[in-house]
Amino acid sequence: MTIRAILLDIGGVILLFDQAQYERDAQHGPVIPDFKRYERLNEAFVHFVRQLRPYYQTATICNGGSREALNRKFRLNELVDLMVFDEEEGISKPDARIYQRTLLRLEVQAEEAIFVDDKECNVEAARQLGLHAIHFRDTEQAISSIQALLSLST
Repeated sequence: MTIRAILLDIGGVILLFDQAQYERDAQHGPVIPDFKRYERLNEAFVHFVRQLRPYYQTATICNGGSREALNRKFRLNELVDLMVFDEEEGISKPDARIYQRTLLRLEVQAEEAIFVDDKECNVEAARQLGLHAIHFRDTEQAISSIQALLSLST
């Protein structure tokens, strides 16, 4: 098995919800339910992905969100080679076709790719297609899981 690509979810993996800031704001009155303003870059994970990028193709598969807004605020287009959005594709995770389209664009087979997502249903769908799928629980666990798969990929 040779890993050639790493596919990532955005919300809950690359971007995390800043619960502490949300709670601080809530202490000063009602909080407008604009949860996007509480998203923050998962700096440790992003640093890890940047280290991998010279050696592996990287992509995001995102349900929801705007390519322009995410690139403007977080410059995610500089982090990955390919960004796939459900609204542009007309299908979303866990539909198998969105993973297949991403693999096709990267020109890799399912067994040559790692997929990381915080939602178990998306992880299971990717696993069913033959991707090496990791359920993101926290940054350290996800990085360790990716490193373990990459060490087997020689």
